[in-house]
Amino acid sequence: MTISQVLERKISNIPAGEIFGYQSLPHYKTSPMAVMKVVGKMVRNHKLERFSKGQFYVPKAGVFGARKPSDSELIRSVLYKNGILRGYITGVALYNKLGLTTQVPSTVTVALNGGSQKKDFGTIKLRMMVSHIPINAKDIKHLEYLDALKDIKRIPDSDVNVSLQIIKQHISNMTDHARKGMMRLAQKHYSPQVRALVGLLFASQAIVVPNSLKESLNPTTVYKLGLDEALWPLAKVWNIA
Repeated sequence: MTISQVLERKISNIPAGEIFGYQSLPHYKTSPMAVMKVVGKMVRNHKLERFSKGQFYVPKAGVFGARKPSDSELIRSVLYKNGILRGYITGVALYNKLGLTTQVPSTVTVALNGGSQKKDFGTIKLRMMVSHIPINAKDIKHLEYLDALKDIKRIPDSDVNVSLQIIKQHISNMTDHARKGMMRLAQKHYSPQVRALVGLLFASQAIVVPNSLKESLNPTTVYKLGLDEALWPLAKVWNIA
């Protein structure tokens, strides 16, 4: 079977609207020029559409012509590079997904292992910000919760007490291994206030909190968040008011 036949068979199995790059195609590592030549011909014949440099998609027929990739696919094309996850959604879009706010942002913020930039795809706008925390798939949920705790006072149309209750519920469904991972990331990469909130949320569920987390906090610093003492009786233990 020729390279052209192999590629056409492979591409015929790619769902319409899914964005892919050369790296996901067979023979690219061994015969890159041949693969690029075949893909270029498919673009000219309108079997493929060029999304950006080195990225393509199979057009999906619609009433008004070929439809572009969905918003979720556009976001996925930014979150992954060469098939490797390099980012996650944060900001108001994340807090909406977690149930912390009903607001839907006009621009979706993405934390990336990469440079910062903005992209306007027409149907959706993305703002990429540099993450100073190494991103890998197993830590995404932890980073989402920690980002929410970082912005707990700035989440639009929300109440800190309610938001904490929601995050507490999410944490209750985590495995012990996942909780340890979240505490590790909090201690290594997040502010004292976030670490105090992690301690409070875990202690409130009788989850063992390592002494190192408590010892990482300044005992004279008080984190003023306006918590309801009836809901959070252990808040003072973590210097949260």
